[in-house]
Amino acid sequence: MAVAITADEQASYPPRVLVSVTGLTLGDTIIVYRSVDGERTEIRDGYELSVSDTSFLRIDAELPYGVPVAYVAVVNGVSTYTTSATTYDLPGGKVAVSDAITGLSAEVLIYSYGEPARDAGASVLRAGGRNVVVSRGFAGFSTTLDLITESPEQRDNLVALLQAATEGTIQIRQPGGYEQIDAYLNVTGYGMRWLLPSNSRSPRRGWTLDVVEVEPWAPTLEARGYTLQDVADAYDGLTLDDVSDDFATLLDIAQADFS
Repeated sequence: MAVAITADEQASYPPRVLVSVTGLTLGDTIIVYRSVDGERTEIRDGYELSVSDTSFLRIDAELPYGVPVAYVAVVNGVSTYTTSATTYDLPGGKVAVSDAITGLSAEVLIYSYGEPARDAGASVLRAGGRNVVVSRGFAGFSTTLDLITESPEQRDNLVALLQAATEGTIQIRQPGGYEQIDAYLNVTGYGMRWLLPSNSRSPRRGWTLDVVEVEPWAPTLEARGYTLQDVADAYDGLTLDDVSDDFATLLDIAQADFS
């Protein structure tokens, strides 16, 4: 069976892509990349030193929208397999704020990005009538991010994301991408306010997030998503009778809960 790579868009918000590499030989080394405008980025948990299955499946939950995206698999360091470039759309016309690890996300509007500031983390020592500066170099920016949610669902989704974001980090994406606005940000605090007088029934809410630019989550953390690989791993070595018994047990539990 020849090696092949496919990319299938998943029905989720924001859209994610299931990347499947099939036809592998046990023991192969594989690296899977996302390719945008010729620049390759290894997808999350996209490296395997020695595959234990003929199929390798991973979820890409950090892809950009509104630009052509291709996926590339490099097998044993020499053989390259590539999908055709596809432009994935972000539905709704708003901004997606998400956590690739937990799968939590929210649809928002951005109406102010503050003034990104960079701090060198410098210490100034005054010795012998002169200033001596010890600097650790400039790090990522910090700023305030002002958002709007327009429905109770968007509001609740945003709160759930902010409360449970992996390592306090979120990713911001919008179609076509915007430099510095589309970024990985750590949320150090947030506040909510009503945008209209208190007697209004409008569900619109304004949010101010204190954020600092950070690196993505550790590459070994997998994107949340139930795939065929998860099924294969869960039932590795089990027979069809085992699976049937498990299903029957779960069905009995469900029926007991609702009786």
